Amino acid sequence: MKTELKEAMTSGVFVEFRDARGNTLGQVVYSNWRGRPVPAVGDALQCELKGTGQLKGTVVRRSHKVRGKVVSRQFDVQCDEHGEPCVWVIIVAQVRAVSTEPGFNRTVVGRFSDN
Repeated sequence: MKTELKEAMTSGVFVEFRDARGNTLGQVVYSNWRGRPVPAVGDALQCELKGTGQLKGTVVRRSHKVRGKVVSRQFDVQCDEHGEPCVWVIIVAQVRAVSTEPGFNRTVVGRFSDN
């Protein structure tokens, strides 16, 4: 499968994890994404959320691994500080699981991007 030009040129990825009601549970930014495939709608995605905040009504003061399914993806062209165009991807994922367990990384369910 060929990678589309906008995916190949992706500079960064912004991921927003939401619960079933659409509430934001956490966000992750990957500022150096170049050359890697971008998760498509329906793909499984797992990220680590760090810092203090609220996650499912619990105050988070350490890392939480969050697994979800990509429900939308949008490409946005912006200009960097040098005026060069760069492509950012905004991904919304619905949370399927949250864990602080060390083995959580080894049990990813589903797939991650066929492109």
